[in-house]
Amino acid sequence: MTMIRRLWNRVCGKPATVQPTAPAEPLELSGPGPMLALPPPKPTLALALQGGGAHGAFTWGVLDRLLEEDIRLVGVSGASAGAMNAAMLVQGWARGGPDGAREGARAELANFWERVSAAGRLGPIRPNLADRLLGRWNVDNAPGSHLVEWAKRWITPYQTQSADFHPLRGLLAETVEPELIRRSGLRLFVSATNVRSGALRLFDETEVEVDHLLASACLPHLFRAVRIDGQDYWDGGYLANPPLSPLAEACPGADLLVVAINPFTCATTPQDPAGIAARLNQITFNAALLQELRCLSARAAAPRLHLIDADEHLQDLGVYSKLMTDWSFLNWLRDAGREAASRWVEQNLGRVGTESSARTPALA
Repeated sequence: MTMIRRLWNRVCGKPATVQPTAPAEPLELSGPGPMLALPPPKPTLALALQGGGAHGAFTWGVLDRLLEEDIRLVGVSGASAGAMNAAMLVQGWARGGPDGAREGARAELANFWERVSAAGRLGPIRPNLADRLLGRWNVDNAPGSHLVEWAKRWITPYQTQSADFHPLRGLLAETVEPELIRRSGLRLFVSATNVRSGALRLFDETEVEVDHLLASACLPHLFRAVRIDGQDYWDGGYLANPPLSPLAEACPGADLLVVAINPFTCATTPQDPAGIAARLNQITFNAALLQELRCLSARAAAPRLHLIDADEHLQDLGVYSKLMTDWSFLNWLRDAGREAASRWVEQNLGRVGTESSARTPALA
């Protein structure tokens, strides 16, 4: 009907009636829903682990705590006990596989230190029962320490040891698996000191085997030099404790976290012979590290630097506790390392990727 009426109006010349139109509804544009929040990137770290004999169990504790965090690890370097910690971490990382790397590394480190304690159970340097019960671990005046000190003055390792002797050789031969280290996907650097040239020698993950770790931990008063490819090597801590620059260059973009177990500071000036010797040992084995930290900090494109130190926990320990593998002592060191790492995680893990947090009066 409406169409017929419109035709009739046209024939009769009547204007068409315009029906009012309803107001247009607001135009609604459909679009994507709310953006899904992407997870923040994992903190990316390269770890540099200082050496210090049995005090390396402090580093074990630090690593054990750090590996509880969801971090991305890209490389590790170490000297002496730090080199052994580094090798065990890298090896365990590979053994754990993509889904269990951190737990694999934790298990490897725990197994290593348990076996170190077992291997040294008959060692001459031990705390007495009272000191063990009271947690007094400075054994510089223990009878075994005096015996070793006397022997160092009058006897050299070349008079008493075979060419391939080292108390940890058998343990490392049973635990180190070079093929695991090579396929870990992590960079690894181990330092040693060339005896004749006095030059630093770095071994990476493609080379590291038992002899390289023993060379990095070879104290010349206690052990014969370790020969590798016709060259004799002593402890790497004399020149790179631990290596920093090679690690930074091999892991661009990663933050460097240094774990230092030789205290940078002391509360008072030592006056007794044992205290003086202990402080000189700390200063000597920190010298290369402090120099390298200053050089890295001065670079135009300096890597972000972080530091976990043992000043609070290890200041009162002497030189000879570095040779003591008593299981109670190693557990005390591990727990101290975990405590120091927990504090660093709480205060500084969130700064990884944005700014440095390394602070120590020694760098002032």
